[in-house]
Amino acid sequence: MNYTVTRLDGRYSYRETFKYYIGFSATMARQQGPVAYNDAILWFTGTYGWSAEIREYMKILRWTQDIKLWNRQPTTGMLDQTSQHCNPHWSWTNAYEDRRIYVAGDEELAFFQLANARAK
Repeated sequence: MNYTVTRLDGRYSYRETFKYYIGFSATMARQQGPVAYNDAILWFTGTYGWSAEIREYMKILRWTQDIKLWNRQPTTGMLDQTSQHCNPHWSWTNAYEDRRIYVAGDEELAFFQLANARAK
């Protein structure tokens, strides 16, 4: 599986929540980017459970944080929505042919890389 790893610094969005993104090619030629990307999504879902797409993830997270500020104590239902959809380990996007999987930290990245090294 061909992919690149980019550490999120001040130039990147979502750096407050995630430490890296794993990038995949947009084309099927040679690198088979869409296949590798979907294989990676299957692996992350199987390993950590479902996560919302990154833009929706951030909207849900911000909304929940705003509710906490307004009410000082959110209702259980609001917390359930965040925990069901905003997986703290990972998220993904495929906007504009830009296939990325965002990972929370070194452990998640290493685990993914180890699983891919074993699959080769």
